[in-house]
Amino acid sequence: MGVGVLGIVLLAIGGVGLVLTLLSLFGLDFGDFDFDVGDSGAGLLSILMPFTMGFGLLAGGLMQFSDTSTWVALLVGLAAGALLSVMTVALIGYLVGSEAEVPSLDFVGSAVRVVEPVTPGRFGVGEVDSVLGSQQITITSDEALEYNASAVVIEKQPDRDSYVVVRLSTAF
Repeated sequence: MGVGVLGIVLLAIGGVGLVLTLLSLFGLDFGDFDFDVGDSGAGLLSILMPFTMGFGLLAGGLMQFSDTSTWVALLVGLAAGALLSVMTVALIGYLVGSEAEVPSLDFVGSAVRVVEPVTPGRFGVGEVDSVLGSQQITITSDEALEYNASAVVIEKQPDRDSYVVVRLSTAF
């Protein structure tokens, strides 16, 4: 394979890595079709995409658009890909670590405004004011609660991230 063809192949690989990296950052939605590369967690794919992008684009670009020798271009591309991967691991580590710093809030006793109606046996969404600002929580109730109804959280459901509420007028 000639240097020109190898450079084009590496540019194509880097371009695919760039597209996959952008898709993993922003996702892609077409109507009911949702496309996310990999899962939302940190995995091998989320580390390989920046490596592929950096290696392919830099090595291929050096081969195609400069007089750099093949081995030097490959080594520079390898170093760039490794650096981008290390930066990705560091960023993912920071984001995972910062997630642990978000305080856990207890909403029991808080007033709730119903955002998505609730019917008995079904979940809805309520809006609660907290120290972190307005937050939406999953709620359920033994009675139907319409949009904009006022309610109060009486308990957190065990092993779930949802709360049982009662209409504010019947709470007292």
